[in-house]
Amino acid sequence: MIFNQNILLLLAYLIGSVRLQELPRITKKILPEIKRLGETGMLNCTVARQGSNMVSWIRPKKDQITENDKISIEEHLNTIVDGWPKYSVYLNVRGDQRTYTLVVRRLITNDNGTYTCRVDVRNGDQYVSTEGHMIVLLAPAIDMTRTSATVIVQEGESTVLSCAATGYPYPNITWIRTNGRNLPKPYNKYSHKGNTLTLSNAQKEARGVYRCIADNNVIPTAKQDITVYVKFRPSAKAVQTSYGQMQNMFLDVTIQCIVAGYPQPELKWWKRTAGGREEIKNDAKHAIEVIHSHGQTLGVSEYWLSLLIRIVTANDYGEYECEGTNEYGKGFAVVEVYETSECQGANCILSDDKSSMATRTYFSAFFLFITLLVCLI
Repeated sequence: MIFNQNILLLLAYLIGSVRLQELPRITKKILPEIKRLGETGMLNCTVARQGSNMVSWIRPKKDQITENDKISIEEHLNTIVDGWPKYSVYLNVRGDQRTYTLVVRRLITNDNGTYTCRVDVRNGDQYVSTEGHMIVLLAPAIDMTRTSATVIVQEGESTVLSCAATGYPYPNITWIRTNGRNLPKPYNKYSHKGNTLTLSNAQKEARGVYRCIADNNVIPTAKQDITVYVKFRPSAKAVQTSYGQMQNMFLDVTIQCIVAGYPQPELKWWKRTAGGREEIKNDAKHAIEVIHSHGQTLGVSEYWLSLLIRIVTANDYGEYECEGTNEYGKGFAVVEVYETSECQGANCILSDDKSSMATRTYFSAFFLFITLLVCLI
């Protein structure tokens, strides 16, 4: 009796083993497909001993795309563009192995994910399956809804700059200053990685343009510039502290300074006198010009202030002040205009001693003639 039971168990094991060996199986690992947005991706599933069993591809949203070498997904999900459908499947047979290649065209972000190759066994509830990954690369793009715009901060206070980006893989964010200087304290370095940049105890030196760069190794990178204004009392500095020019020679001189401040300061020129100082305005003798951009010389909240003094005479020599004033106070710089024995500036054509003497004599005589003519009139 025991012998018969052992025989039956052995037969059951052998029958089960044969059936197990007859089951279909997926023989190869499905390699991941990495493609850029808009390209075509392909995944291969190789099945041995398929027999009459059904092989299907299932997309990440769990929709069945294929039945063997036929497309089974609904038509509205398999749109045709430029003569090609969104999904196709191709069959390649080698011996008892069949390779089903799923083709996904015009890849979009929703195509990214895990695809399942599944073999359903007929006349039973068994199946075998394996997964493959479609990776759709997406270049970075700045998400403006989560990125700072223009920032205004009071001197001594703190603020946080934010930058966010979309893309796949998820982009890394790097901060720099567009003027090439180091980031302000507490960073004190050229760049910083992270979605936020904290400006603690912001000083006027922290003003400027900050650039966030999003990068995920998919070209091109994305970038966004954020301008930071710091409210502070104006300051001024002379482009050069003194300017020389001959008198009574119908020669001009231009003096210049740079004024910084936010909010934008009121800009003025003054001439120091024995009794104090006198404001200079645009007239026949003077021309004041304010330049908001001067190549790479000016930074944020800086202004190039120039004063043209026409036909320099002895009364024009002395000290001048360029001044900026806003609600936080004022700042000024002093510039001196002094007499020289030679013509100064780009309009001085003659440079040798004899020519210079001749030029001075000519202009002196001409100036004297004009003066006498005015007196006679």
